[in-house]
Amino acid sequence: MASNPRAGGRTLYDLKSLDGRQLSPFGQRVHLALRHKGLAVDRIELVRFVDKEAIAFAKSQTVPVLVDGDKVVVDSWRIANHLEETYPDRPSLFGGDAGRALARYFNNWCGLWLTPEIASFILFDMLDHIDEEDRAYIRRTRAPRFGPLEKLNETRAARLPAFQKALDPLRLTVKQNGNLHGATPGMADFMVAAAFHWAEQSSRFALLQTDDPLYSWSQRLNAPSHA
Repeated sequence: MASNPRAGGRTLYDLKSLDGRQLSPFGQRVHLALRHKGLAVDRIELVRFVDKEAIAFAKSQTVPVLVDGDKVVVDSWRIANHLEETYPDRPSLFGGDAGRALARYFNNWCGLWLTPEIASFILFDMLDHIDEEDRAYIRRTRAPRFGPLEKLNETRAARLPAFQKALDPLRLTVKQNGNLHGATPGMADFMVAAAFHWAEQSSRFALLQTDDPLYSWSQRLNAPSHA
């Protein structure tokens, strides 16, 4: 944690889009975690991909960044742990060590597989929701991993069935338990649901059918009225 140049209150630095869409799955994780904890945000600062100076005080190159009183916390996983440790009287994000371990697993799974897989379906469409400088940044930084972004859209329909099939263990768990975490959602749920929210905000290309248990689960967790 870094020292905060703007001590006092709670500020979340999140990703900026042209039309108010949530284009950061990691920012959405933090929104869901804060809401679960019942913690309000005093100010949201929206930052473009290229605006590294806006979060330089946090010694971070990426959002989300949470300024909480005199603390500055970067990275959605660290933010979740900060919220859990700082506000133990609020509803738990983990429900104990086992729940924290479960969330760590899904943090790793999202980072290594789910997030890049979803990116391969929606990155080109996401360009419509960011400005020219950010578009150039995304093309420059993502092309080494994904190749030309236009090519991704040419193959995504053919790739979709395999992606949906790979979600079967996740789908069955949600169908049986209601959530990954159990009867009550926890941080593991928020990590995965945030990724699907990012996809829906970025592209009209549907990764999940409306009759898929994962679709209704994600919609429920990401809905503004969810508590």
